[in-house]
Amino acid sequence: MKGHYDLCVIGGGPAGYAAAMRAIDFGKKVLLIEQDKVGGAGLYNGALSSKTMWEFSEKFATIKNRVGSRFDINYNDVKEHINGAVFDRKFQLTCHLKLLKTESRKRLFYYQKGYARFVSEKAVEIEKAGSTKYITADNFLIATGSRPRKLPNIVVDEKHILTSDGIEKLKDFPKSLVIVGAGIVGCEYATIFSNFGKTKVYLIDRAPRILPFEDEDVSNLISASFSKKGVIIHRSARLETMQVINGEVEYEVSYADGTREKIRVEKALLSIGRIPNLEDLGLDKAGVKLTDQGYVETDDTRTSVPHIYAAGDITGHIALVNVAEREGRHAVVRMFGPYVKPLVYKNISTIMFLDPEVASVGLSEKEATEQGISYKVAKIDYSCIPRAIAMRKTTGFFKLLVTNDKEMKVLGMRAVGEHASSAIQSVALLIFMNKGIDELGNMMHPHPSIIEGIQECARMLLGKPIYKSSIFKDKLKCYSCENGVCTPLESL
Repeated sequence: MKGHYDLCVIGGGPAGYAAAMRAIDFGKKVLLIEQDKVGGAGLYNGALSSKTMWEFSEKFATIKNRVGSRFDINYNDVKEHINGAVFDRKFQLTCHLKLLKTESRKRLFYYQKGYARFVSEKAVEIEKAGSTKYITADNFLIATGSRPRKLPNIVVDEKHILTSDGIEKLKDFPKSLVIVGAGIVGCEYATIFSNFGKTKVYLIDRAPRILPFEDEDVSNLISASFSKKGVIIHRSARLETMQVINGEVEYEVSYADGTREKIRVEKALLSIGRIPNLEDLGLDKAGVKLTDQGYVETDDTRTSVPHIYAAGDITGHIALVNVAEREGRHAVVRMFGPYVKPLVYKNISTIMFLDPEVASVGLSEKEATEQGISYKVAKIDYSCIPRAIAMRKTTGFFKLLVTNDKEMKVLGMRAVGEHASSAIQSVALLIFMNKGIDELGNMMHPHPSIIEGIQECARMLLGKPIYKSSIFKDKLKCYSCENGVCTPLESL
C-alpha cells in the first residue's frame, strides 16, 4: 500500500474507530490501521464482554433467589451468551467497515490490518505477514489502547493466574478464585462470580475498605452485599507471594498488624490496572513526548507534535469507552473543524457494575469535604421508590449534592441500586449546564420509574417533599455540611 491520506488512525478500538468515522463527516481521506481486532478492549475482554457476563449473572442470581436450588446453570451457557453478544457487535462493526467501501464514501475510507510504527513525523510503515508498506499523512491519531498490568514477581500463564484477557476464557466456574485488586474491575468480577454462587471468592484490598475513592455509605453497602454472598475481603492486606503449586494457586497476604495468611485457590485474577500500548511505535522518530508515567503527553488530545494527536487509554485520562470515543472525535474536530471548546473531564458519568450497581457524576461528599466546599445533601432509600418496590429491588439509595446557598446548583450525585446507570444522566446534564434543582423538582417524571427518587431528593432540598425526612429518619436524610460538620435540616 502506498498513498497519502488526510488522516491516518493507528488503532481500531473505540477511540480510533470513532475518530475515523468523524473524519469521514468532514470529507477527509482516512486510513484506519488495526493490528488485531477492530473494537479493541471495548469489545473483547473488556467493556462489552464483561458487562454481558455481569448482566447474565445478575439475572441468574435474581431467579435463583426466587426459586432456589431447582434453578441451575453451566458455564457453557454463560460462554454462549457472552459470545453471542460479542459476535453481534463485531458483526455490526465489520459490516459497517465493508459497506463504507461500497457506497459514496468508498473514496474516503480505507482499512489496513497490520502493525504500524512511525518512521518519521509524516510517515508510518505497516507490517503484515512479513511484508512492509509505507504511507504518509497530513495528520495522525494514535489510539493503540492498553493492556492489563502485571506484577514483576508473579508469572501470569492465563491458565491458573489470569488477567482480564484470560478470565473469560475459562472452561468452567472455578471452585475458588482470588482477585488481586479491589478497584472497580476487581469488584465487578467479584460480583459476577459470587452472583453465580459456584465460586468461593477472595478479594485482596490494600485499603481499609473497598472502593476507598467513594463515600463510606457506598462502600459499606457494597461490602455488605459481598458478605451476604460469602465473599471474603482481605482488608488492609498486601500480597506477598503467589505461585502455582500442583495445579492450584497458593498466595500469601500480610496485614497491617503484622500477621500473615496463606491460602490455596483454584484460580487467581490480577486486576491492578492497565498500561498503555506504546512499545515499538517509533514515537521517538516522530518526536512524540511521553509523560513521566509513560503515557502520551497531550494538550486537549494534541501531542507535542502539532499534527499528531492521541486518544483513549494511552493519554492517561479516565480509561472508559465513552471517554475514548469522545477524545477521538474531539481530536478530529480539532484537526478539520471549526474551533471547539477543550474537553472537560471533571463531570463524567461513571458506572460500576456491582450488586447493586453504582453510578456517579460530579462530586462525592468525600471530595466536597476535601475541597472545602459547603454543600447540602438529600438522600432517599430505594425502599421509598414505587418502581423499586415493584421490582422487589429495594436495596440502594439516591444521594444528591447541591451548593449550600439559595441557588442550590448541582454538585454531584451517587446512585446505588437497580437502574442506577439509567438514572444518572439527567443530573449530569444539570451539572453540565451549571443549573440548580428547580427544574428537576417541578417537572413531571414518569411513573412508576426509578428516577422519581431523584425528584424526591430535589423536593427535599426545596422544602416540599412528599415524605418528610423528620418522620422517615431511617429512609430519608437531608442535611447541610460545612468544614466537615453536618447538620440535619429538621424542618423537612
